[in-house]
Amino acid sequence: MLIVPFHPDHLGEALIQGSTFIPMQDQARFLNVTAYTGDTSIAFTAYGHSKILGMGGFIEIYPHFVEAWVIIATKDTRLNQRIGRNIIKMYRKIIDSHPKWQRIQAAVRKDFDKAIRLIEILGFENEGLMRNFGPDKSDYYRYAMVRNGPN
Repeated sequence: MLIVPFHPDHLGEALIQGSTFIPMQDQARFLNVTAYTGDTSIAFTAYGHSKILGMGGFIEIYPHFVEAWVIIATKDTRLNQRIGRNIIKMYRKIIDSHPKWQRIQAAVRKDFDKAIRLIEILGFENEGLMRNFGPDKSDYYRYAMVRNGPN
């Protein structure tokens, strides 16, 4: 598995591979968010056998507050377990190296049990249900990790 810095072109590349992870109407919005972040955010893409396996990162909202995101682009369950382990290692390393981030939050689809398990392993706490939140009006949970940081 090769990890490289995320570029918005990776999303289109994953879609060409046949991945379906964002409804068509929301791809442009997602690209605008990732392009907006500039140097204030961190994101990466995982490749395996010349195909995108997944992407993820942190979008800085304020200097103390980031939104975490992950997209798994492969349906190979053996690879998904390996990707999950790598996400945990990488996210913990990034979070530990950014003590100024006092709030790290993520939205997780209510019916995505594997993602819920992953985010809870990372130490995030469920803050509640957000009804009709998703682009398809699906329900999501708001997860957050709140910690003390430098003032």
